[in-house]
Amino acid sequence: MNLSRITPRRARWICAAALLITALFVWLNLRVPSAGIVENALLDRHNPYRVWDREARTHTSITPGDTLSFVLDFPGGITHDSLRQIVRMTRDIQQRFPEGPVWSLAANSRLYTADGDQLDSHAHLAHQGADDVPDTLDLAAWRKQVRQDTSAYGTLVGQNFDHAQILVFLPETHDELALADRVAEYLEQRDISQIEWLLWKGDIHPSAAYANVSLGGWAVARGLMHYALISDVLLYSTAGLLIATVAAMLSLGSWRQAVQVTVVIFASFVWVRGSIPLMEWLGISFDGEPVRERVYFLLVLSALIVSGISFNVRAFEAFNDAWLRERMVGLQPDAARVWTSLRPLGLRFSVVALIAILNFATLPQIGIRGILEVGVLSAVGVALQRVLVVTLLPALHLLAGGVPWPQADARRQASMSTPARHWERLSRAYRRGIHALPGWAHSVWARRSPRQSLALSLTLTLGTLALALGVVVHDVRHPEQPWVVVRERPIDYLPHTIVDRGRAILNREGAAGFGTLHFLVLPAQGPSATTATVSAKDPAFIARVAALQARVVGVSGAMAAHSILDKLGEVSQRDPEQPAVLPVTAQQAHERLQLIRWDLDSPSLAPHFWSDEGYVLFVAHAADDSGSLRQFADNVMAVARHDFPDLTVLPFGRLHTYHQTDAYISQGKPLNVLTSFPLVVLVCGLWLVWQRRTQAQAGAYTLAPWRTALAISVPFVFAYAVIVVVMAVFGIPLDQATACATALGINAAIDFDIYVVDDFMQALHARRTPDEALAHALRDRGHVTLVDAKLNAICFSLLLASAFVPIQRLGVVMVLMLLACAFGALFLMTGVLRSCAVPHRIQQPNHAPAQP
Repeated sequence: MNLSRITPRRARWICAAALLITALFVWLNLRVPSAGIVENALLDRHNPYRVWDREARTHTSITPGDTLSFVLDFPGGITHDSLRQIVRMTRDIQQRFPEGPVWSLAANSRLYTADGDQLDSHAHLAHQGADDVPDTLDLAAWRKQVRQDTSAYGTLVGQNFDHAQILVFLPETHDELALADRVAEYLEQRDISQIEWLLWKGDIHPSAAYANVSLGGWAVARGLMHYALISDVLLYSTAGLLIATVAAMLSLGSWRQAVQVTVVIFASFVWVRGSIPLMEWLGISFDGEPVRERVYFLLVLSALIVSGISFNVRAFEAFNDAWLRERMVGLQPDAARVWTSLRPLGLRFSVVALIAILNFATLPQIGIRGILEVGVLSAVGVALQRVLVVTLLPALHLLAGGVPWPQADARRQASMSTPARHWERLSRAYRRGIHALPGWAHSVWARRSPRQSLALSLTLTLGTLALALGVVVHDVRHPEQPWVVVRERPIDYLPHTIVDRGRAILNREGAAGFGTLHFLVLPAQGPSATTATVSAKDPAFIARVAALQARVVGVSGAMAAHSILDKLGEVSQRDPEQPAVLPVTAQQAHERLQLIRWDLDSPSLAPHFWSDEGYVLFVAHAADDSGSLRQFADNVMAVARHDFPDLTVLPFGRLHTYHQTDAYISQGKPLNVLTSFPLVVLVCGLWLVWQRRTQAQAGAYTLAPWRTALAISVPFVFAYAVIVVVMAVFGIPLDQATACATALGINAAIDFDIYVVDDFMQALHARRTPDEALAHALRDRGHVTLVDAKLNAICFSLLLASAFVPIQRLGVVMVLMLLACAFGALFLMTGVLRSCAVPHRIQQPNHAPAQP
């Protein structure tokens, strides 16, 4: 279906089909599979941390997985009621989360002491019910007992006894979003629907019984971040889109048209999100994995808003111009005939869509799966909107109607009601304002020759680019103090939440640390090993692992380091027969590890700590940002390789994936930008060559295709440079959100450029001079580009009201990018266009040669 065949009857069929498809995709929206922010995050199969993680998982005797932490805050210190709460919650959590063993003061935690010639063990709370902790319990003696437990003290309870932890060791395959939902329902003591999570819920608010409970670690934080971001962005993007609808009423002069634009964009939201399960059912995957909804879906919505406003508002602007032209010549306008006459507009839409799709197709160069999925879904959305703008939009319009309001003359204004007169004045003031910038740009260039305009435009562009290159050169020469920091700080997505409160507690001086990195330590095999085969229970190997643990604690940023060797050393030192710091024979190590295993309430906890192959080292870090965490992990591995060549140390777990994303953004984003430029020039050049051939006999002037294609790149070179300078001045970091936002900026810039160039070119083909063509592109048509930029900026400006700092930054970057692109298209590029106009080589007969 296309504009050349639109009729009222077919419009009804199109709308009916669209309604049925939308109903199907609403059903699909209820079945969208989600994934965490770091799940299969890296595309580079040769990334060392991914290789180490893959190798660690081949040792199946070790159970990998994340840890969920319930943090109980006791500002006044632990009391008898505090102990009762720990016992009660431990039992509740064991019942509600049976998939993983629980470790707390009331589960799997024992102190070993010598009792004569026997080694005895005492549970801290395990054999006492919640109602069996008597008020007569000697808390001072209990605290002394806990201090002697090197594995529990400082981990399960704070060194000042001001907080406690209940840890759940989750299986590797746990669902982060489902986990967040289950934790929320437990702490809030109510059922929570997915609609609530999707639309407005972004935090967990514990009931009175759990008011002192917060959460630690990233297992539940990632799921909560996903819900918080999705609900926040949906709220502000929707509000922005609705406000943009009101602004579109002023721009288009018809509330019906404005509502239809919004309806089509909303439909694209539903269809694109529903395509996620559809692609999986069809067996479509990328880099071996199906597409999942991640927190980055907000960037897909941003792309759909940019392209949706562009396509649909441009289509209605063209319709309204054609409608008014027919009225001016005395014809009775017919909507179907007007839409049919707009068939040539489809080529512009196709060029804009093709550039956008190719630009999104370059995002996988960054090397992060979430950004790849943004590119895939955004490309699907742009292609879909390209189809909808020539099918569903005209069909809706033929059924719902909507034409521009006629401008009232003085006599009609006198007969208007007071509100109508106010609206008419507002409309007139709006129209004057929206024409002001293009008119100013034309007045500047009209006073200058083409060469002077070219020189001024390039001076401003290259000057801004020089500032940006200065930032880049500085950061290359001084990587330790960059002006634009490449950094992820996920906790900024969760300010003042239950996770942020847990982070504050766990990152106190002497506390256990918010993030825990896992390292599997094995005896080295091969040339670096001291023997051909070393047992994990070999005393020399155990001593080396203990030395590594002690050495890691001294690495800058380490808050603590723990392993089963803490408990093994405790047992060895208190053995009444052969006390020692660590086992002195393999048989001792075997027997004492077996004793520890037997004394566990949940034997499934043991493979999380050790196996016959090796030991798991848990290293705590504040994990405030990915940059410091990556440097810390690299330092730990450097220590292991340099000082412990007889050990094989394998980092594993999702947190190691998270800290690797920065490196790919810093390396992949510049490559992505450099790839985008030649793609834009190539597609625009081919489009202009095609236009020149199809209009070979029209007008005395035409545009030099490749020269004009380079001119089209001027606005987004300028916009990119502006954003780099702004990020450096205001300290906005380059993260996964801002990395994708710049791709959206390219699409906006090209969108603005294509239409301005096309208006200029059409005027040349209508036998106008370059000066007249410039006046047409700016004075007559420039306001359309400004309307496009304004509507998009309104949508994204509401993100500045978000509670999340990264979302605020995304709003700032997008608004500045749109304004810079609009300025670049309406001022900088138009200053170059007259220099791109050249005489036709072949002139029509009986015409004098055209003057340059």
